[in-house]
Amino acid sequence: MENLKQVRAQLKLWGRYWASKEALQGYAQKSSTHKIYENHVLGGSFSSDAHLYSHGSNGINPPEHIALLTGKIEALRAECKKAIIAKYVKGMSLKEACAWGGFDSATSVDFWLLRAETGLLSRQ
Repeated sequence: MENLKQVRAQLKLWGRYWASKEALQGYAQKSSTHKIYENHVLGGSFSSDAHLYSHGSNGINPPEHIALLTGKIEALRAECKKAIIAKYVKGMSLKEACAWGGFDSATSVDFWLLRAETGLLSRQ
């Protein structure tokens, strides 16, 4: 990434990727109680090892360019990460990001966002 325009374009791709992963996290079609009931009625063995498997973000294997950018973002300050997530993943306005991220003002969000973008520019 050579300039701020390219950084922002990459952040848009990164944000869309993670937003799509957030959107897919929904509720199960059947409750665990209903699954036990069905298993009892239909017969068969029941294993309660479902808690051993993570179905969250640990099971997601992002593409290499997304993982690389995620690593760079993780190295930034907490305020920078919040500003980036608010804008690029959640699609919030500055005012919404201010309320969500606990910033002092919309100007503060803009400051941290610009600092994050320029920080990513310098982390080649």
